[in-house]
Amino acid sequence: MTETAQLRVGLIGVGGVCGAVHYPGLSRIPGVEVAALCDPNTDLLATRSQAWGVPDTTADVDEFLRHGLDAVVIATPNNLHRGLIERVLGAGCHVLCEKPLGMDLAETIAIYQTAVSSGRRHMTAFTYRFVPGMSYLKHLVHSGALGTIRHARVQRLQDWGEHAIGWRQYRAQAGLGELGDMGIHRIDYAEDLMGPMRSVCSSMKQLVPRDRTKEGQSCPPQDVEDWVAWIAEFDSGATCVFEMGKLSKGRSSHGDHDLTELNGTDASAIYHLHTPHELLFARRGEPYKVKPVPEEFLARQGSPRDPAEGDPVRTFRYDQAWEFVSAIREERECQPSFYHGMRAQAVAEAVVTADRERRWVDIAEVP
Repeated sequence: MTETAQLRVGLIGVGGVCGAVHYPGLSRIPGVEVAALCDPNTDLLATRSQAWGVPDTTADVDEFLRHGLDAVVIATPNNLHRGLIERVLGAGCHVLCEKPLGMDLAETIAIYQTAVSSGRRHMTAFTYRFVPGMSYLKHLVHSGALGTIRHARVQRLQDWGEHAIGWRQYRAQAGLGELGDMGIHRIDYAEDLMGPMRSVCSSMKQLVPRDRTKEGQSCPPQDVEDWVAWIAEFDSGATCVFEMGKLSKGRSSHGDHDLTELNGTDASAIYHLHTPHELLFARRGEPYKVKPVPEEFLARQGSPRDPAEGDPVRTFRYDQAWEFVSAIREERECQPSFYHGMRAQAVAEAVVTADRERRWVDIAEVP
């Protein structure tokens, strides 16, 4: 397939993340047509159809897959991922799926093996890999600018309030709470930066019931964690402390806290999501100073996205679609692929076991 091949892409699940990330990313790429939409919410389908100029919409997946699609993006509740992935791959389509891929490790391994057997391109939506600051931080680590990484800390603290947050608060639909929502992203990019994790110890807590909506209506209480912390040891010998939570007062909207700090033998560096075009950097004996992200890291190579366009905390996410389309056109593996989704699930499952059994847990081997 050529680098300019025309692609027809369909979207399953056209809610918030699709509107904020997947559609705007795909719609900017020359030669890509968003050709069909699928969602059980017919009112939302009608709204998206009109706004995006996509007339072919349906609530039926089989009808959706008859639209001659080359690729499909899945952005649905987590419990639907496996069945949809299998149907999409069975129809001969490449697939990009939101995280986490499956409800547990066994299901995620099955998803990965199905994708490999299909011969189609498969990608996990680990969006934070595409932050310019994260791309530059990876370059600094892998080029040796920090020396050997000794220890690190990763924090994602937000204030979502104490009202209900929909399907994400129910284990039957989400599988995990904060660990599967924000934590699994950080598992992925921590391993991308520092290599495989070897073992973890952890603590997970459900702190509030979330048994009322914003409007004050009662609803079933949540049954997943809304705070999680763990210590990870890496094969390299490095150690990292992680903490994720949705109940940190003062951390709403752009005031939320998203930090990764790496301490190496030669230097340290800090990434903040909300300053995506810069890092903090310091060598031994020096204070941290701002280090602008070089131009070549502000967008992925060849991406049609203008790094100066819009809110940089949001628009970096469009490069995820560029990676997906580029991998299809270049007939190569996506980065990150379903392998990375499976690997992150293995770590997440170890975090759950470590909390339940109050001990260090080794990360399970994956295919």
